[in-house]
Amino acid sequence: MIDFPFGIMDVAALLNLHIRRRQPDSVYTDCPLCGDKRGKMNINIKKNVFRCNYCGESGGMIALYAQAYEICNSDAYRDICDALHSGNLPPGFEAKQAKMPPSVQNSGLADIADIHQTLSALLGMLQLAGPHRENLVCRGLTNDQIDRLGYKSTPPHHLCRQLTERLMNQGCVVKGVPGFYLGGDGKWTVKFYTKTAGMIIPVRGIDGLIRGAQIRLDTPIRDANGSGDSTGAKYLWLSSSNKHMGVTSGSPVHFIGDPFAHAVYVTEGSLKADVAHCLMNRSFAAVAGANNLSQLDLVFSMLAMGGTKLIVEAHDMDKFSNKMVSAGAAKIYAMAHKYGMESRQLTWNPEYKGIDDWQLSLKQKGLQ
Repeated sequence: MIDFPFGIMDVAALLNLHIRRRQPDSVYTDCPLCGDKRGKMNINIKKNVFRCNYCGESGGMIALYAQAYEICNSDAYRDICDALHSGNLPPGFEAKQAKMPPSVQNSGLADIADIHQTLSALLGMLQLAGPHRENLVCRGLTNDQIDRLGYKSTPPHHLCRQLTERLMNQGCVVKGVPGFYLGGDGKWTVKFYTKTAGMIIPVRGIDGLIRGAQIRLDTPIRDANGSGDSTGAKYLWLSSSNKHMGVTSGSPVHFIGDPFAHAVYVTEGSLKADVAHCLMNRSFAAVAGANNLSQLDLVFSMLAMGGTKLIVEAHDMDKFSNKMVSAGAAKIYAMAHKYGMESRQLTWNPEYKGIDDWQLSLKQKGLQ
């Protein structure tokens, strides 16, 4: 292994990357390669590597600098060394040590069965607010479907410790379950805040067990500087990786439908997959982002062993205008072929962005 005289946080500082979120061993920044301004690039401080969950670019710290300036790796290495050792630093440069997030000890991820039991029990303690139910009905779901899928509204922050104590009294494991962490007073709690209030969407694996949860925010989180997309972040994972003894859920693939189906559709977003499944009666796998496909490989291997023959890519219709979404779709085809399955692209009237919107319009026209 090469012992570099600098780390990836030095490179990030040279590139003036905007840090959006900090975790124990990594930070999330804007991506200088695709230009996305929502903090989709993960920079691993320990491993000195990066990956953008939007455009899919990844590699080491030399490659990050080289790709940002469109130069070769050897020139990038010389530029970095020259900048760091000659004092030719950009305005606002901070040393690597100053960029390191505070040390936080995380838990290991609990067993899948424990995660499912704890999150199922937690959801059983919560209610679904009226406006959230109305939103789901407007998307085309029936009340029975809404109840079966298990959507709930986030609880008030002041109830978090009480809910956690109830779970522990019931024998549920909270250590290693995404969202739970050990507070400063030594008591376990769960990470729900007023700022991140919204609707909880259970994310289930191909076996039907809950792997984690996403929150569809009532108020999208926008960049304080006014940059980034106009709507802001609409979804957050229920995660506690930046808390003591907390843990991240990662980005598990959501599955709904028959795992032995001949054809399985792949789209982006758990809620979208749920709605499309209910409207179409088809099996769906949902990734958290168009290029966030690392955990889809295992799902495809299991589908192939179960008899699935066809993967239908059903990303939003901006795949024809957004090269990042298009690149993610191409990776789905290659992954399907890797396991001997055929692949097909699904298209529809571009007036409707997502497959759920399109299917809802067809249902409404049918009713009319």
